[in-house]
Amino acid sequence: MKRTLNHLFEHNTLSRQEARSILISIGKGEYNPMQIASFLTVFIMRGIKVEELEGFRDAMLELCIPV
Repeated sequence: MKRTLNHLFEHNTLSRQEARSILISIGKGEYNPMQIASFLTVFIMRGIKVEELEGFRDAMLELCIPV
């Protein structure tokens, strides 16, 4: 997560696959609340890109429990 946060703090973006991977890790509880708060702060500061949003959507669809 530290590498990802440094990458984002430098005003870079995530690829679709990177965004998917990070959200899946968050969903599985692999990061602590401080890391998650830092990750969300980056997006509040700079906004989210379409490619990142697509990756987050992919992860949410993968993590969801079918009805």
